[in-house]
Amino acid sequence: MESLAFDTLTFDHPAARRPARVTATLHLPMQVAPPFPCMVILTSSAGVQRHREHYYAQALNDAGMAALIVDSFTGRGVRRTVADQTLVSAAQMEGDAFAALALLKADPRIDSARIGVMGVSKGAGATLNAAIAVRQRWRGDAPLFDLHVAICPGATSQHRDATTQDSPIFFMLAGRDDYTPAPLAIAYAERMRAAGNRRIKVKVYAGAHHGWESLGPVFDIRDAENWSCCTNLIEDDGRHFVVGAGRVMSEPEYQTWARQNCVTKGARAGGGTIELKQRATDDLLAFLAAHGFGSPVAKPPHGDANCMQTNVSA
Repeated sequence: MESLAFDTLTFDHPAARRPARVTATLHLPMQVAPPFPCMVILTSSAGVQRHREHYYAQALNDAGMAALIVDSFTGRGVRRTVADQTLVSAAQMEGDAFAALALLKADPRIDSARIGVMGVSKGAGATLNAAIAVRQRWRGDAPLFDLHVAICPGATSQHRDATTQDSPIFFMLAGRDDYTPAPLAIAYAERMRAAGNRRIKVKVYAGAHHGWESLGPVFDIRDAENWSCCTNLIEDDGRHFVVGAGRVMSEPEYQTWARQNCVTKGARAGGGTIELKQRATDDLLAFLAAHGFGSPVAKPPHGDANCMQTNVSA
């Protein structure tokens, strides 16, 4: 494991203009020779966790891939954003991801044509934002990721223009998620496909809760800001059309309005089992293998890997 530090990418978004120095850990596989495909891993609101981000890094290493875990919080003086999501925005995490991508492309040990991004919850939202075409105009000439994996992404904020960069996207969703509900993410995936991306896969784990990487009983996150009722469309200029208000708002105005009108407290998470965690991991690695990352550990789902699929598993 190597420790790295780099400056985030700032870009034209109200929540992504503040410079920051962020840290990351690079995990390289030992059983294969470089250059390696690599996945950038963005964290949930809880920050870097051994049972989640480090678990995925190890699974990727075991499959012959490198992993870069980005810590978007510590360098900004934040431990977690569960109770206040404005402490570090998803746009800032998006900037961190693209700064990490530039760093990896310059590393001869990494295959510059096979670098993807993945995240859980908050990090998954940033992962989806990284795929949206209009945001590339905001970021300038930043290089693009080759693949995206979003695990339980928040999808209350969706771009009105859902056109993506046409890279493969895998939505991994929890059927009993009351924090980042699966139906919103499914609708976003369908809109992305309707906008032209035929390489989208959706899988819903029917009995799973948010944060299924946590083994054991389901638990309450009492202080969690829950934005699941704050549906809105992001316009091409970055403003939000807020469905509940029936009008367009700036980013700061939307944040204030939402806290007064639709943000609630509390969510449930955990409840994972060894079997569920392994099955989801196998699905992740199979998706990556189907698109040229690593080696397959499970058979890809029936049908064309480039087609939209919505699978529900118990």
